[in-house]
Amino acid sequence: MPVSDLAARLAAFLRSRMADADAVEVSDVAAHTEGFSAETFSFTSSARRADGVETRRWVLKRQPVAGLLEPYDLEPEFRVLHALSDDPLPSPPTPWFERDPDVLERPFYVMERLPGDVPLPTPGASGEGPFDAATRAVLAPQVVRALAQLHAIDWKARGLGFLGAPAPGRDAALREVARWTARIEASGIAPDPVLAEALVWLRRHAPATDAVALLHGDYRLGNWLVDGAGDRTRLSGLLDWEMVHLGDPAEDLAWCLSHLWRGQTPRAACLAPPDELVALYEQASGRSIDRGALRYYEVLAVVKMAAIMLTGIRAFRDGRTGDLRMAIFDHQLPFLHALLAALRGWLPLP
Repeated sequence: MPVSDLAARLAAFLRSRMADADAVEVSDVAAHTEGFSAETFSFTSSARRADGVETRRWVLKRQPVAGLLEPYDLEPEFRVLHALSDDPLPSPPTPWFERDPDVLERPFYVMERLPGDVPLPTPGASGEGPFDAATRAVLAPQVVRALAQLHAIDWKARGLGFLGAPAPGRDAALREVARWTARIEASGIAPDPVLAEALVWLRRHAPATDAVALLHGDYRLGNWLVDGAGDRTRLSGLLDWEMVHLGDPAEDLAWCLSHLWRGQTPRAACLAPPDELVALYEQASGRSIDRGALRYYEVLAVVKMAAIMLTGIRAFRDGRTGDLRMAIFDHQLPFLHALLAALRGWLPLP
């Protein structure tokens, strides 16, 4: 769809949702192709009312034709973000969801655009990652506190039980193993022996927990909006909630700490040593984290990433996407195999 058509359709959509506006115009529509999942566009709206013109910046997320998290349904993600719109957690206020294909061809939702940029887990010019020491010192506690704050949300009171709560015991872990095993099988690409063994190990060693929390599912460097620099740095937004679910808080923490996001630095999330971040989380949450469960979910994190990559490889092979980054996943799987072997104690870390 041409950008001009998208702008016109968005303006018509906003007019239907902003009943008190005399007219609505849309400008500055831009596609953002950095992500691998939902199609993302930013735009500006100008709503004319009797008391003047209100200008606001928005982000549109639309269901993709193909991607890494198939099959897609944006509505659960929207319902969570909408439920959290008045929470102090830095999640983007998200007022509107639309499923009617006559509007923008595929389902989409609209959220407010928050200030800041998205740092990535790259070595950076210094080889120390995307943050200098002053930024790390300020940002690390904020990131951990936000995660603890998320896990403390009363998801029942927020009406989020539709996500499906695991039963006490091993159900939280086993549900996730089953979920990602199904994704691997759906790719039609047979798992290599290391991945197959990891799945067996995960089923046998699933940890028990009575704690059920709202999990982001993809809480990591690359999904954080960061505004400012040095001692003025602040975590301004939490993005990409496609994998939101209910489960064991240790799962979110392990994903955040994973070697997948260290950017060739010794620091988890390019911020601080893993033990330091775990201690900060325990202090912020008042929750003790079992180190065995944490290691378990670190293994699951790599299996999860393998499943995501296999989904992308299949979409590229089937011609449902021309995104060459998904073709490259074929060459990145050996790193995941080596990381799994290291986490299982067979090899040193890659």
